[in-house]
Amino acid sequence: MVRELNDMVSFDIISGKIANDDTNATILAYMAGTFGEIGSSKADDICISLLLPERLKDQYCFRSEKSLKCLEWIKSERVWKRQ
Repeated sequence: MVRELNDMVSFDIISGKIANDDTNATILAYMAGTFGEIGSSKADDICISLLLPERLKDQYCFRSEKSLKCLEWIKSERVWKRQ
């Protein structure tokens, strides 16, 4: 069920799926006819299967101090070097 933005004002944490970098590539491939003729069942099924939410990562929005206090810092790790 999709909620209106105003319905979420009272929530401390909101979670949902976030599109990854493959989303744009999948749509471009579909529009280029890579999966078959645009609008065909075959092309539609392939494209939709690649865009299913199960393939997407979760994102979280912590909207209150109360929700942030539930988090516990465990460790950090540098993933790139500053130049």
